Amino acid sequence: MTALALSIGLVASATAAQDAPAGPDRNFFVFTGRMLDADMGESVNVIGADYEDNYITGLGVQTFFLHSRRTSVGYELGIATRYGEDRTTEAWGGLVARIDNWQLARNIFLSPSIVFGLSYVDAAHAGREQRLEAEYDGDAQLVFYLSPELDFKVSPESRYSFFWRLHHRSGAWKTLGDMKGASNANVFGLRVRF
Repeated sequence: MTALALSIGLVASATAAQDAPAGPDRNFFVFTGRMLDADMGESVNVIGADYEDNYITGLGVQTFFLHSRRTSVGYELGIATRYGEDRTTEAWGGLVARIDNWQLARNIFLSPSIVFGLSYVDAAHAGREQRLEAEYDGDAQLVFYLSPELDFKVSPESRYSFFWRLHHRSGAWKTLGDMKGASNANVFGLRVRF
């Protein structure tokens, strides 16, 4: 009976190891970028977008707890300072879904992801966010957070990667804070897996 239990345990361990992700499932990241006077669609045009004299620098952590063959699901928490014409602080948290390690070239692997959650700021930031808050007679303090991201690394096992992200806050057509939009920023960052 003990041998049977041991055999079942070994088979279960081997199966779990095959399904487990190849690398670590937690990471820490830092980023910086520039805020935009544009909606989400226009903001994706990184080079031609209408930028404000406002900037954002932040950091965050991600933990992935569900894995399939090519996708991972987890959560993200982050905090940032927004500065330029004003100085405000933002904190956000949400679920993240990621497609793992598409090979684009010999040493270039892409992992696109999207984060959806909530974003809180201590005050609306000068520029587009403050202008939209006045226009909608809304409150941009607590709105939705939606962030598409492209993460690049040199191998699936690499601990380090470089990413671009659209840092997007919105009331989602007046669902939260009576806001349609809020703010957007194109940011670039570095990620370390641990």
